[in-house]
Amino acid sequence: MAASPGAWPIMTTSRPTDKALPLSSTSESSSSRGSVLSPTASNNRSPSSSPPSSRGHKCHDGYNTGPIASTSKLTLDCTSYGYGDVTAFDKQRADEYPSLKGTHYLDYAASPPVAPASVLAFHAALSKTLYANPHSRSTASVQTDIDIARTRARVLSHLFGLEDAQQSQEWDVVWTSGTTAAIKLVANAWDWKRERASLAYLTRSHTSLVGMRGVATSRGASVSCLDSTRDLITSDAALIGYPAQCNATGSRIGLDLARRIKRRSPKTSVLVDAAAYLSTSVLDLGSIPLEEAPDFVACSFYKCFGWPTGLGALIVKRSSAHLLQSDPYFGGGSISSLSVSSPAWVHPRGSSGASNPTCHERIEAGTLPFLDIIALGHSMDTHNRLYGSHQRVSAHALALTDYARSRLGQLKHTNGSKVVSIQHNDSYERCGPTIGFTLYDAAGSPVGHVHLDRLATMNGFQIRTGGLCNTGVWTRAFEYTDQDLLRLHEKGRACWDDEEFDDEGRPLGVARISFGASSSREDVDSFVEFIERFFLESWEEMMLVRARTPLVEKGQPQIRLGTMTVYPIKSCGGQQIPEGSSWPLSTTGLEHDREWMLVDAGTGRALSQKCYPRMVLIRPRIDLITRRLHITAADMPALNLPLDEPTCDASTREAQLCGGLVSTQHVDADLDRWFSTFLGLECQLRRFPSGSTTSSRHAHFEGPPRALLLSNESPFLLISSSSTKRVNEWISNESGHSSTSPTPISSACFRANFELTTSNAEPSRVDDEDIDLPPFFEDSIDLLRIGDEFFQALGACRRCLMIGVNQETGIKTNVPFNTLARRRKSIKGRIEFGTHMIWRKDLSRSPEGVRPSIKVGDLVSLTTQGA
Repeated sequence: MAASPGAWPIMTTSRPTDKALPLSSTSESSSSRGSVLSPTASNNRSPSSSPPSSRGHKCHDGYNTGPIASTSKLTLDCTSYGYGDVTAFDKQRADEYPSLKGTHYLDYAASPPVAPASVLAFHAALSKTLYANPHSRSTASVQTDIDIARTRARVLSHLFGLEDAQQSQEWDVVWTSGTTAAIKLVANAWDWKRERASLAYLTRSHTSLVGMRGVATSRGASVSCLDSTRDLITSDAALIGYPAQCNATGSRIGLDLARRIKRRSPKTSVLVDAAAYLSTSVLDLGSIPLEEAPDFVACSFYKCFGWPTGLGALIVKRSSAHLLQSDPYFGGGSISSLSVSSPAWVHPRGSSGASNPTCHERIEAGTLPFLDIIALGHSMDTHNRLYGSHQRVSAHALALTDYARSRLGQLKHTNGSKVVSIQHNDSYERCGPTIGFTLYDAAGSPVGHVHLDRLATMNGFQIRTGGLCNTGVWTRAFEYTDQDLLRLHEKGRACWDDEEFDDEGRPLGVARISFGASSSREDVDSFVEFIERFFLESWEEMMLVRARTPLVEKGQPQIRLGTMTVYPIKSCGGQQIPEGSSWPLSTTGLEHDREWMLVDAGTGRALSQKCYPRMVLIRPRIDLITRRLHITAADMPALNLPLDEPTCDASTREAQLCGGLVSTQHVDADLDRWFSTFLGLECQLRRFPSGSTTSSRHAHFEGPPRALLLSNESPFLLISSSSTKRVNEWISNESGHSSTSPTPISSACFRANFELTTSNAEPSRVDDEDIDLPPFFEDSIDLLRIGDEFFQALGACRRCLMIGVNQETGIKTNVPFNTLARRRKSIKGRIEFGTHMIWRKDLSRSPEGVRPSIKVGDLVSLTTQGA
């Protein structure tokens, strides 16, 4: 889809935001006194060339969904990357961030990894220093209050360039729980009833900034959502909000927009969301005249240092503090006096004229999170020791970003089409260390962001995909209207779900990688190689994806139902029905299939093998003759439950399943202890209530909703043994001449109800030489007959990471998922294996009065699409 034209014009200022400092050029071992990367670590280190400032960093792309330009060099600027000493940087990274070993962390925009040294330093401080509530007057309280004041000053100096004492006196730091709370504070304290009390904000703002409109509209103010900075500059709104850096794309505005707004309309107030910008750069308030600076700046400190979380600030220009009205609610520390009884009165702090409180004294009600503030100081100390300054981090991260953009821009399919399309602004010059992008296949169709996220996770990459809490970015990129969004909502689409495309094939999200202080070149190179391996299509792969699945031809061996499996407890082991045995059918699936599930006792969320692979070692088995459910697990006493008697606890409770809520019944507290002991977490056994209305919460096929119990998408899932055999052939071929042969996968890893095979083939074998069915012939099934019962195909089964769990041992592997990702991608890029089915009860040929059932070994006939 074509994208909306760029809307953020080029803006420049005379003074760079990031002050370049010399980079070290020699290697030393790290010590507690300093870092090999910090210019303060040694007095004898000779400086090398200065890094480029982020203010002068060029972003080579415009904001659209077209291919990125290839104007950047494919070589990495090592005067900036690695802080001028790559060897020392690599060693420091390994020593200071052991949690990064074995993974590629590319989500610094969400939160950078925590340096354990900062936590250890805080622990040491707590061990020898007594900190106390600053509202008291004890020695410890007074010292804590002094440390809090010092940290306020450090925030202004370290992150906002206010190193001059006179300049810093013009600003105040109000502690909050984060950026969202800081923005909400302004929204609630603003006088929306005065003249011109209107709000304007940029479309491509974070949801937390957009959320101000809820307060504004509820209090009668008008709200404008504007696409361009030019429109913001000319807006007559009393309060204007914008992000210093777009959290989804990295496009930067910085402080220049505030300057232009203030020059045109000095009485207009400006709120800047600096959360994304401050992650690697200084928002230099000292670089511009005070009268042209924004009035309010919101930030979160974990975005900068990883820890502490739950602490942020609202930076307030003191001359604008009067614009924030006192909240009707008052708390400890924010008042001068109040009445005990009626008539009720209260005097806020400083209202008597006896004192002149600062903004933070007037607004900060209650005891501050003083230990978190102390912890922030230690995080800043560690950051300075490791890197020297925020400006040096900026140079390092931007060098990597430029390198990553260039490498991704070079990726092309065999037919010459681009693989990566970066979200950016045509006319905007500066870019932060964040890349928002969409992948495209060789035919020009977008690849689903959920598919990318799952495959990245399986291969050790930590990235972000989805709406990125910035609806304006992906809706403008793919030309959605508000009416489109409303229709999607009415159809059940919501943030955080797994939907990737609308009915027209437009993406419902984007992907993002981002860099920070400890990002490495290996992270970039490995990610590019990952994209090449799984998303860059050769001619052979292009034909494979688009080839019609071969139909079953006449004269081939008779097809039969080789294996039938019931899964009584969702995500636990399956019960394979013996050869020649029958099993009853219902419209919701095989009888008792996924009728029970385990949920987290604390959150109510359904447990899954994806997170708890040990679940597969729980073996439930239903005896239809005795009407009992038997459950076994290694080193645990066997359980025996009646199927037809009411549960001990018949109360109905909601549980979270696939992003929705389902009604379930709690079975028994003693059973909960059994499962909790085996899995090592507090959980409960729940059952779908007998006789209740069946669920269809996650059935996304065309037509009316399908009745389900606790299955994810459909009542039945079908595969063929020939398809499993082909997957094992691919795995073997891709292993090359490795000395270690890959372990063949079993059909059980696909957790199907039905596995079809031929009459002369042994079911569930992965090495049978007599299987003559074409691999993946089930893709073309329309109507299927098993014995006397008919089943209708709904669509292909989209696969997730759970197929990598060995159903006998619970051991995880990425081999099946990676193999299918290369070989079994749909046109939309989804990994598919197997076919969803429903039972056509209306076509049943079972005798009157006989309950419909099918038998393992039953003959199978089918009608293919178009036949």
